[in-house]
Amino acid sequence: MNGYPAAYDALVIGAGVVGMACARALQRAGYRVCVADPEPPGSGCSFGNAGVIATEHVLPLARLETLRRVPAMLARHGPLHLKPSRVAGLLPWFARFALACAPARVERGTRAIAALTGRALAAWRQELAASHGSRLLQQQGMYSVYRTDRAFTADAGERALARQFGVRSELLDGDQLRQREPSLSEALKHAVFYPDVAHVLDPQGLVTCLADAFVAAGGRVITHAVTELASHAHEVAAQLGATRVCARYVVVAAGLRSRDLCRRLGWNPPLVAEMGYHLTYPAAAQRLRAPVAAAEDAFIATPMGDHLRVAGTVEFARREAPAAWHRADRLGRQAAALFRESLPACGDRWRGSRPSLPDFLPAIGPLPGHPRIIAAFGHHHIGLTTAAITGALVRDLVRGDVPEVDPAPYAPARFRGG
Repeated sequence: MNGYPAAYDALVIGAGVVGMACARALQRAGYRVCVADPEPPGSGCSFGNAGVIATEHVLPLARLETLRRVPAMLARHGPLHLKPSRVAGLLPWFARFALACAPARVERGTRAIAALTGRALAAWRQELAASHGSRLLQQQGMYSVYRTDRAFTADAGERALARQFGVRSELLDGDQLRQREPSLSEALKHAVFYPDVAHVLDPQGLVTCLADAFVAAGGRVITHAVTELASHAHEVAAQLGATRVCARYVVVAAGLRSRDLCRRLGWNPPLVAEMGYHLTYPAAAQRLRAPVAAAEDAFIATPMGDHLRVAGTVEFARREAPAAWHRADRLGRQAAALFRESLPACGDRWRGSRPSLPDFLPAIGPLPGHPRIIAAFGHHHIGLTTAAITGALVRDLVRGDVPEVDPAPYAPARFRGG
């Protein structure tokens, strides 16, 4: 067995933020757990996210308002990009997306997202206290800012709906905004402040913190890819190179790589790559107390310790594709317009791929026909936000407890047709 134990209570596939949060939740519940990933913890999509614990996020992106905005988002300087050569391959996914925009499904989806994001911050506080990482979490709120009256007014209905789910907010005019964040541009006319939003100072450091606590408590991180899974009555066998590992349960939290594993088990999740970019600016750009979301341009600027991270844009593909760095350049120009003074030169840029399902709900729960293999992927823009509460839900499913969150809306079987 190449030195690896033959049996665990749980094998978690994927060492991103969701995978490590699942591993920690299971470990803290008394299970013997190992994690398998060919890359170091937090080095994939989790490395480059905006760092925001988005407790204000309750609406699924699959809704009619999003469809109406697509032409504007696809404009030359818009936040959405879709290469014509990719359209045909993505048509089945977009058809599912359109079906998910039906009002009844949006209502169910809103309740499902709010159930996760409304518990997200408390779950993170609990996990980080147990993992000695509380220093990484800051609650300074978040500002959603607007240049135009029209855009601010257009979002009023969404703000009202969020309030129905307990999301607290405060409306500010431009002058009130700049009293709190003096570095922001005079062009900003409106803002919404969300006091219950938090952010992390180092997204990869957060995952590393979880991984260190996991190993210190006896967990094992295996740096191999899982290539095959075989589901049996009382265990699941996983092939990791020349090594075979058996576990009572397997959690698939491998982001986009989850799709190929699931296909081999007879279930084809409609998972696509939703690629995004970030830019990092050095200490001289660190002018914000709290994250600022540019509503019209769909990006977020987050203060992270000694630097500023600007993250955004959406580019769809069936799988990972080469970076289009002109998208990052566009993001840099928009970020510069957010501030009164010029930004220093960008210190670093990055591109990663969010794993997205067409209804913009994650897949959490047993795979169809495989009760011992549990999905925990497809978290799109809210992977960091909902990782800790996803871990708690996975733990409850493994233990057979009544979960704090109803797992039905996230069941993988909703995509039984593949």
